[in-house]
Amino acid sequence: MIAFFLAIVAVLELARALPLIPAFQALAATGQHAMRLLARRGVSEWGKERALRILSLRMFARSLRAGGLLLATASPLLVVLFFAANWPEIVGVRTEWTAKLALVPFTLGYAALRWQVRRVRAR
Repeated sequence: MIAFFLAIVAVLELARALPLIPAFQALAATGQHAMRLLARRGVSEWGKERALRILSLRMFARSLRAGGLLLATASPLLVVLFFAANWPEIVGVRTEWTAKLALVPFTLGYAALRWQVRRVRAR
């Protein structure tokens, strides 16, 4: 159970440290750019097709980056879940839902405390 708590803390810290939200915002902005391009009138079809090809490659690259950052953020929890599924004696996890539910107040408390510490430092 401590391994799960530490993994969730690591996920929260990685989510703060990595540019996860800006990566998804860049992906969304590229998608909106493509939608605006499609709605444009008076532009040649050849120009639209060429621009959409470029935008689709850009969207693919940004989605790979955002997905990689998401995977990197979730990796500590995925590692603990892998070990808990294959070697439960190493992680020492009970499969009861009440034990896992007991982690919720601790992780939410940590996240709230971390958020407050960040707000105090910003002042």
